[in-house]
Amino acid sequence: MGTFAQNNKGAWSFNGVGVAPTARTAPASIPTITSGAGAPSAAETNGSVYFRTDGGTADLAIYVRQGGSWVVMLGAS
Repeated sequence: MGTFAQNNKGAWSFNGVGVAPTARTAPASIPTITSGAGAPSAAETNGSVYFRTDGGTADLAIYVRQGGSWVVMLGAS
C-alpha cells in the first residue's frame, strides 16, 4: 500500500502505509495499520490506524494516531 523509491545517492524511501502485525515490525517512520483488544497504547507514527477487536460500539472501533495521541474516529455507527 505504497511505493519504494531510491534517490540518486542510493538511499531508499517509502511513501504510503505499512501493514504490520505489530508496530514493532514496521520501520518507525512509516504509519501502520494494526489491531487488538482494548484501546491502543503503542507509540506509533502519526497517521497510523488501529482497529479495536473487542467490540463495544462502532464509535470505539477505529483509532487514528494524530499529533502523538490516539484519537477515536467518531461517527462510525
